[in-house]
Amino acid sequence: MKFRKVVWIAGVARSGTSWIGQIFNSHQNVRYRFQPLFSYEFKSRVNEDSTDAEHQQFLNDLWDTETDFLAQRDKVGSGDYPAFSKSQFSDVLAFKENRYQSVIEPMLRKVPQLHVVAIVRHPCAVIHSWSQNPKEFPVGAELRHEWRFGGCKNSGPQDYFGYYKWKEVANLYLDLVEQFPKRVTLIHYDQMLTNRQIATEQMLGSAGLEITPQVEDFVSGSGNRHSRSYYSVFKNGSQVNQWKQGLDRYIAEEIAADLQGSRLERFLHEFAA
Repeated sequence: MKFRKVVWIAGVARSGTSWIGQIFNSHQNVRYRFQPLFSYEFKSRVNEDSTDAEHQQFLNDLWDTETDFLAQRDKVGSGDYPAFSKSQFSDVLAFKENRYQSVIEPMLRKVPQLHVVAIVRHPCAVIHSWSQNPKEFPVGAELRHEWRFGGCKNSGPQDYFGYYKWKEVANLYLDLVEQFPKRVTLIHYDQMLTNRQIATEQMLGSAGLEITPQVEDFVSGSGNRHSRSYYSVFKNGSQVNQWKQGLDRYIAEEIAADLQGSRLERFLHEFAA
């Protein structure tokens, strides 16, 4: 490989993966790519049955490819994402994916350089945030009919919208932590907001990276102001519990009842304000 470490930043949509991705991107020794398996160049390039060599080739090609989509240049231009200086000695590849979660475990087995940063957010916050984004929640769809299965958005097994997909992914991450305890870092989104420095040290340390001044500036700066843009990574945490006022109470109660007594119930309590 052309690099010493690969970091897959994973989480369902509206879980904070863009922000975590930009924390990694703020390190000058990281080459960061946005949702490559959803991009035109790498659409479904690898799957659950890809060989070791196919995974390696995909990652090597990803290292060498920087398109407008992979670099999200439109969001840099709009100010939703910052621009970072990069070193010519970059040696870590990082990318984020909200889709293709079922590829994570096979890739962990077949790519020894891979480390996964798995992000879980309170399910009610995820559902509420999804419903508020007109680019992700189709106009005319009703949340009461869509929150469980996400049928209005899921177009195939690669998509993970809706509460039952949140459950599937949360269970997957807990399994991966048990299976690969040294190669999977589980991040609680709400706790990340209140312990940015500690969580950042943990995440970057998993890739053998130290916090640099550019990383410190972004981590602190991203929390000093709040952008209303759905895709901005500048969030101060003031709206972390907005779902409590905005989400249909029936949906919140159904989620709490469904998780009661299960191993996923921890995510409700650990994310409490």
